[in-house]
Amino acid sequence: MNKKTKNIIIISSIALALIGAGFLFYKRKGRKMTAFKRKLVTIANEEWDKWNKPNKIKEGDSDTLKQLRSYWNDGAKVVRNDNYYINEAWSSAFISWLMLKAGAGSDWKYSPSHSVYIADTIKNRKANNSNPFKGYKVDEVDVEVGDLVCKPRQSGVTYDSPSGYMAHCDLIVAVDSDKAIGIGGNVSDSVSKTTIPLKNNKVDKTNPSNSKWFVVIKNKK
Repeated sequence: MNKKTKNIIIISSIALALIGAGFLFYKRKGRKMTAFKRKLVTIANEEWDKWNKPNKIKEGDSDTLKQLRSYWNDGAKVVRNDNYYINEAWSSAFISWLMLKAGAGSDWKYSPSHSVYIADTIKNRKANNSNPFKGYKVDEVDVEVGDLVCKPRQSGVTYDSPSGYMAHCDLIVAVDSDKAIGIGGNVSDSVSKTTIPLKNNKVDKTNPSNSKWFVVIKNKK
C-alpha cells in the first residue's frame, strides 16, 4: 500500500468516525425532531422569553395578562374573569395551549387539569392505539425533547389512578447527558424552567429532587 492510499484510508476513517460521533451527539441532544416537536419546543421557549426577559414577570402583570387569558380560553376552553385566571392553577391550561398552538389537534386531551390528559395518555399506552401521546412510568422510557414529565401534587396518586387528582407537568425542551430542562406554567407564579436530573437517559429516581415524578408522556407526533 503506497503512502497516498494509506492517507486516503486514514482520512476516510476519521471522517466516518466524526460523522458517527456527530450523529450520536445529535440524537442524544434530542435535535432529531419532527416538525411538530420542533414547533412545540419553539413556542414553549418563546413563552418563557415573554415571562422572563429582561426580568421574570409574575401572573397578573399587564405584560402577560393577555397570554394568561389565552392559555385559559384557548388551551383549556375555560372562560371566566381575570381574578380566576390569576388565582387558579393555570399550569395545565398552559400545556394545553402549547399543544393547541403547535398543532396537536384531536390527539391531545385539552383540559384545565393535568390529570385528565395524563390518564388519557396512559389509556393510550395500555390500549397500544395509534395516538402519538402515550404515558409511561418514569423507569420505563428515556426522556427526550418534546416529551412531558409529570408529578402529582397530592398524596396517594399512582400510575393507575383515574383522573381527578392535582398534578403538574413540564414540557422537555432540552436534554443533556445527565439532565433535562422542562418548561412549565404557574411555576413560581410564572412560566419557569426546571432541571430534572437524569441517569442513563431516564429520570433519576435516586435524586431527591425527582422523588415525585411518576409519568413520562412520550411524544411521537
